[in-house]
Amino acid sequence: MPDWAKPSAQELEELKKPQPTREPRTAKRSEVTQIVSATVEPAPPQTVDELRAAMENIVANKEPAAENPTKKERRQARAERRAAQESDEPEVFSDDQWREKARGIVLRQLTASDKTSKQLKDKLLEKECPEDIADEVLERYAELNLVDDERFAKSWVAARARSRGLARGAIRRELRTKGIDDEVAAEALEQIDDEAEEQRARELARTKLRPASMGLDRDKALRRLVGMLGRKGYHGSMAFKVAREEWEERYGEK
Repeated sequence: MPDWAKPSAQELEELKKPQPTREPRTAKRSEVTQIVSATVEPAPPQTVDELRAAMENIVANKEPAAENPTKKERRQARAERRAAQESDEPEVFSDDQWREKARGIVLRQLTASDKTSKQLKDKLLEKECPEDIADEVLERYAELNLVDDERFAKSWVAARARSRGLARGAIRRELRTKGIDDEVAAEALEQIDDEAEEQRARELARTKLRPASMGLDRDKALRRLVGMLGRKGYHGSMAFKVAREEWEERYGEK
């Protein structure tokens, strides 16, 4: 080391003395805020693209948050959309497009539950499908045994007699409304004979007679029983016979 760079004897003595310790100073809140802000402050943009991106970020952060629409506003928006849809011109499909759309409608209907050909055709016409294309699609589904009115009628008869206790007359009316012709309905109703129908009527009457109040007034109880059986399709003579005999069996003199 050259002589000019060496410390003097006095400087050496000063270095040997212990340095006084400084107690830590509690930073003020404003200073802490400045320090934290300084640590998270991004570097200034260096290029035009960085400056443009920074400006867009500032503008985006200053935009107010979107407020949730009120119920009234949502109703108004739905009404406006519905009005716009109704005012639009109907879509124009080619025959192939209609066939594809019709097949999708039929499949969705059959997936939900078994349907008659009339029910499916009514749904297609409701969707404005041309009638000739509707008939064509349904004929194809019938060839594949996916649409079968005879099968539908038989399963409907069994289910309605079992779950609702309906007589043949009521079930026949239901089948007619679903487009099942009388011949197919008659064949399906052969599953229920007179004996089975009367037995089901007696089961319904016994259930209705369970409350003790049904034994207080015979005439009133019989009217209620006959009315209930009549609504389920049982003809008058059978309904009155079953009602009288079942009431006597439960509440008559032993």
